[in-house]
Amino acid sequence: MKKLLASLLLLCLMASSASAVTYQTPDGRNVILGVGGSFVYARDTEGVLRVWGDNQFGQLGKGHLTQSFDVKEFKTKNPDLNLTGLRDIVTASDYSYMWMDDNTLWGAGNNSYLSLTAPSGSYSTHVKIKLPDCTPIAMATGFGHAMILTDDSHVYAWGRNTEYQVGNGKRGHVQDPYLLPLENIVQIACGGKFSLALDKDGQLWGWGDNEHHNLLPDTTAYQKTPVKVNTGDIDIAYIDACGGSIVLLDTAGTLWTWGRNDFHQCGYNSQGKDVKTPQAVPLPLPVTYVAAYSSQTYAILSDGSLWSWGNNSYGQLGQGFRSSSTEGVLPGKAWDSNVVLVQGGSLFCIAMLEDGTLLSAGISKFGQLGEGGSTSKYTLLPNGMDLIVD
Repeated sequence: MKKLLASLLLLCLMASSASAVTYQTPDGRNVILGVGGSFVYARDTEGVLRVWGDNQFGQLGKGHLTQSFDVKEFKTKNPDLNLTGLRDIVTASDYSYMWMDDNTLWGAGNNSYLSLTAPSGSYSTHVKIKLPDCTPIAMATGFGHAMILTDDSHVYAWGRNTEYQVGNGKRGHVQDPYLLPLENIVQIACGGKFSLALDKDGQLWGWGDNEHHNLLPDTTAYQKTPVKVNTGDIDIAYIDACGGSIVLLDTAGTLWTWGRNDFHQCGYNSQGKDVKTPQAVPLPLPVTYVAAYSSQTYAILSDGSLWSWGNNSYGQLGQGFRSSSTEGVLPGKAWDSNVVLVQGGSLFCIAMLEDGTLLSAGISKFGQLGEGGSTSKYTLLPNGMDLIVD
């Protein structure tokens, strides 16, 4: 069990917060799956990159803003972007990044909050992100802001800063990445409008929106700069966040959550009230992987089953039904076994089985389920695509 937890926790560490993850097959080939707000990037083991879903801001990077329900191979119109050097894809609400082997970042989509480090507007072809002289090793995105973790354990943030989520102590969108006054950081994560960083000593730091007591329990005031978040004696292995709540995975495979819980996104019933301190999610087995987005959470357990909870207004939990928009769902099983990846979008999710089969559920207004149409579905089922090529 410890070996299994260690290997899949490493997989979690390769993931960008609530956005993208790289999975390595037993024979050493890589799969990339990036699920944004209403769109998807997916690269199979042959290196073929496909995109589908919402493109109204150019977030698919195809050089136009035209919507299409078809799943198509991605071909960049930027001559400076060599896709053979693609390391990872980091998706967000309505913008996306390509992370290259030479440590450059390229972004496309909605830049209203300057998340692409370029003048405000929409960019349908990836533009180069203006990073400082550093080597990024991890990236996280929120609802308009972004962060990178560098190889010297520092953190830079930029983009939307309406709730001080960049952490520079003042409001106003930030175009040039800001170096936070933090050291020895080993992980980063973004909530919707707040940010998190974990240091080597296990101390969690947070800044930005605190409306739901997610950063400090005794106030709802914005935290303009990083503050220590009290996580008690939890031995933290991995950090993630929903829109207004925090998710921690400890080294024993227990999930701990707190913050906003109006849709049971914390995994238990608090009568719709915010949860001010970490509580354990009641699950039958240890968790080996977790993915949180907006107001829903997905977890792979040690037997390979997929569990989900939170907002289920369009069946995005994949459990075979939908609930009203004012009701949430407590943890339930969406798939029995062999799940190795899962990522949530705004109102949908994409999962992958160990043979590369993609599963999807939820809304498909923009074709984000990858089935070539706009029909929503409530049960997590194969969408006809495989990312592991024989």
